[in-house]
Amino acid sequence: MNEGYAQKHFPTGSVFGNVAKTLKRNSFVLLIAAGFMLTGCLAGLVWSIRRTLEVAAEGDKDVLGIGIGFCVFWVVLVLLLGVSSYFGIRNMTKKREDYIRASAKYSKLPESEIEDFDRQALASDTYILKLTAGLDRILSNATNKDGLLTRDYIYLAGPAQAVIRVKDLKACCFNDYTYYVNTGKRSKKIHCLAVTLISSNGVTDTSDTTEKAGRALMALLKERNETIDTNDGMVLPEGALSAYMKKILAS
Repeated sequence: MNEGYAQKHFPTGSVFGNVAKTLKRNSFVLLIAAGFMLTGCLAGLVWSIRRTLEVAAEGDKDVLGIGIGFCVFWVVLVLLLGVSSYFGIRNMTKKREDYIRASAKYSKLPESEIEDFDRQALASDTYILKLTAGLDRILSNATNKDGLLTRDYIYLAGPAQAVIRVKDLKACCFNDYTYYVNTGKRSKKIHCLAVTLISSNGVTDTSDTTEKAGRALMALLKERNETIDTNDGMVLPEGALSAYMKKILAS
């Protein structure tokens, strides 16, 4: 970790303070978009109700059914956008402490340890984990893109904001997963490489990775905790991760 990277990526001086700032900004943009769409849907609903009432007054039962269907359609859209706006507003009101609390709950660690990780994160001896590159990095759902390895903790910057003690790590392994993309005439199956961390308290965290970056991470973690299982560097096929986790946690 260097001062330039810290100032660029964590201007608040805190990993979780930056998470709060980033998600607030994203929520604000989504809230504006949802507001425009909600306005349009409400206009459509009002028009549909008026038109349906006019048709009802004319006594045209066939057209009346269609009008009611349109009203229901607009109501559903309004409700969906309303729920989205509600959660957007909630995200905008969350503070650093809220993300610390959520991370502690998912990580099964006391909040004091999450605070400890946050203090260690910007220290000069922290490693910045650039696990993905190119398109994988662009498509990543991580908040900060890069993971962090501090003196005592590892953090992959995933949506759950999991923090894992290095001394508690049971495994760090490669696993394969797939998704489908529509190429026009047919769907194409895409294979992706991920690295998964498994902690002794049952907490797991996963990130997309390149093979080179994943092997470097395994070597780095083994230096600090030689008991970590790496599955001999082999890639678990899709669907095999769950059985592997059960075996590791039972050992």
